[in-house]
Amino acid sequence: MPDEPVDRVLVVTAHPDDAEFHFGATIAAFVAGGADVSYLVCSDGAQGGDAEVRAREQRAAAAVLGVRAVAFLGRRDGRLEPDLALRRDIALHVRRERPTLVLTHYPRRVLDLPVEASHPDHVAVGEATLAALYPDAGNARAFPDVPDAPPPHQVAEVWVPGYERPDHHVDATAHVDRKLAAIRCHRSQIGAAVPAWVLEWMRLAGKQPGHEFAEAFRRIRLT
Repeated sequence: MPDEPVDRVLVVTAHPDDAEFHFGATIAAFVAGGADVSYLVCSDGAQGGDAEVRAREQRAAAAVLGVRAVAFLGRRDGRLEPDLALRRDIALHVRRERPTLVLTHYPRRVLDLPVEASHPDHVAVGEATLAALYPDAGNARAFPDVPDAPPPHQVAEVWVPGYERPDHHVDATAHVDRKLAAIRCHRSQIGAAVPAWVLEWMRLAGKQPGHEFAEAFRRIRLT
C-alpha cells in the first residue's frame, strides 16, 4: 500500500469488469483500510453484451468490493480515443470526486504480453486519464467554457498495471476471495467460472515480493 494513508481512491476504466479483473484485490484492500473508493467507467460495454446488463453487473461487482459509487460516461464501446472531450469528462469527474489516488489502465501498447492486455480502449483511457490528471484537473484555466466547473484538484499518485518494470506490489492474499466474488458478478462475460489466468497472474505477481497472491503496479507520483 502507499507510504501515506489514502482516504479517497478513484478507479477509471474503459469497460464494466475492468476494475475487478485488474484491481479487484487492491480495491478490497483499500476499502478494508477505510478508504472511500469510487469508479468511473468510460464506455457502455456494448461490444461485450447488453449495455444495461453490463451496468447492472458492474454495480453489483462494485458493491461486493465495498465501492461507494459507480459513474458511467456511456461512450461507445470499442471507439474510445484519448481526445480532449474524454480528457475533459475525466478531469471534471476527478475535480468532483477529489481523490488522493487514481487507478487506471496502462497508457500504451505492451508487445511482450498477450494482445488483449493492450485493448485499444484500455490504452486510450490510460492516456486520457494521465492527461486529465496533468495538467487538466489541477489547472483552473482548463475548460473555461464549462459552466460551474468544480474547482481544480491535484491528485497525488496514479497507479497503472505493472506490465513493465513494476515498482509496487499489493499483497492480495487476504482479498482473493472477494475479488473472485466480484468477478463472478460479470456473468454475461465469464459464465459461471472465473478464468484460470486470474489466479495465475496474481501468483506470478506475488513471486517477487514473496506473497502468495499480489497485484503489481507502476506508481506515478504527481506531487
